[in-house]
Amino acid sequence: MSNKALLTMFIAVHLSRYFYIYPVKMIEATSSGHWEPILVGFLVELGCVWALVKGLSAFPNMDIVDICKTVWGNWMARLLLIPLICYLFLNSNITYSYSVESVSIFLLPNTPVYFILFLYAIPLYIAWKGYEAISRGGIAVFICVVPLVVFSLLSAISNFDFDNLYPLVDTRLSFFKRPMFYSAFFAHSGFLFLGLVKLKRRLPMSQVTLIIGLLFIFALSSIYVPMLIFGQESIIYFRFPNVLTSDTIDTEWVVFDWLPTFFVIAMIAIAMVEGAVIFWMMATLIEKLFLKNKRGIAVLVVGILSYSFSCYLDNIDMLSKFTLLNTSLCFYSIIVIPLAVILMSLRRRNPA
Repeated sequence: MSNKALLTMFIAVHLSRYFYIYPVKMIEATSSGHWEPILVGFLVELGCVWALVKGLSAFPNMDIVDICKTVWGNWMARLLLIPLICYLFLNSNITYSYSVESVSIFLLPNTPVYFILFLYAIPLYIAWKGYEAISRGGIAVFICVVPLVVFSLLSAISNFDFDNLYPLVDTRLSFFKRPMFYSAFFAHSGFLFLGLVKLKRRLPMSQVTLIIGLLFIFALSSIYVPMLIFGQESIIYFRFPNVLTSDTIDTEWVVFDWLPTFFVIAMIAIAMVEGAVIFWMMATLIEKLFLKNKRGIAVLVVGILSYSFSCYLDNIDMLSKFTLLNTSLCFYSIIVIPLAVILMSLRRRNPA
């Protein structure tokens, strides 16, 4: 797979996380200088991506499961990667719950069961087909969705009140004391799929840094665009600020009479790409760690467990019970696993 295709998927997986849960958490994390916690998050992700890519470069055409088994053996591989499976499972279901909730609010007040099954069935099928199929579909969705997202953000400029920018700086960096800041790091775990792609050659960090810089702009936009329209005092009460932002745009001259509908559909499409990537990651990990060469069974296990968990969630407010667990597993996944990979690469280079 070319670097361009890989980096396109890198963008797609991250974008699905910026326009629903992420802005809500960041807005609650601080009342001023929102760019500061965003910048800290991206700097941490850049360091973690560097560690992972650096470590993987010592093991061409191997994924993290193969690397762990080769260097530390099967049981250590399981011990290291089971928390990653748990994180992927929990985070994917949290993301899907918000997608279903947005559909219930903006499209179908009584969301039918078959629609929820549809949200799971399509990504599961693509995950079963493998990463190449996910990449082809993801690039197609990316081409269709990103222009709509950019159009929505740019069209809102006429409604900006730039007084809502101030204060620009939080001199006390109070967001470090807020749990919401740390729970927002789920948005920076999108790079983990690189560990299972089997890179044949090292991914240039100059390109990765450029892409992360572009994603930083999208993350800023997901927070500052609605805040410049509604203000900090109002936006803190919104569950889907970016969808409501698109509703303020006068689009009488456009084919889209009601932009929020298309915005929600676009977010669902890109969330299904991310879902397919996560299901593929979970199925690959389960297959390689526990079910040798039984991908179909692994995908089926992932699908049944995910749907059962979604049925357990009566409403979106129940997700708050899993915030601490999800945050802990997130930090383990984005920090411990890249460090473990780079340590294994050092051991390979210096076997003595």
